[in-house]
Amino acid sequence: MGRPDWRAMLAGMTSTEYADWRRFYRTHYFHDTQLDMHFSGLTYAVLSLFFCDPDMHPSDFSLLVPRREEAQTERPDEEDMLMQKAAGLAGGVRFGGEGGGDISPSADVVDVSEDDVALMMASAGISGGVRYVPAGW
Repeated sequence: MGRPDWRAMLAGMTSTEYADWRRFYRTHYFHDTQLDMHFSGLTYAVLSLFFCDPDMHPSDFSLLVPRREEAQTERPDEEDMLMQKAAGLAGGVRFGGEGGGDISPSADVVDVSEDDVALMMASAGISGGVRYVPAGW
């Protein structure tokens, strides 16, 4: 299975078929949900040949449909989540949510250099593996 040959497809199509396709896709664009549906349906069809799981459904392979566990969990407040993430950043001036006063950085990150912060943030984004920690910690 190589790449699809669109020239051969157009050569085998009549002008009426081409006009119909052109008219259709002028009003019906390729939407993200359509592409996701095709991807999840194809993945489901292939994997259902190998695994006989009665609970398997095409929505299990969708990238846009939230997982069943995620849909049932309560979402945290966005401001609280941002404050928690900002508490882990070293350096800079932080402002409190309600009071508006400065929040000084914690004592364990006061002496960390910007290079160490950049390495810690980069290593935190890598799943699995080793995390960078400065030598004095």
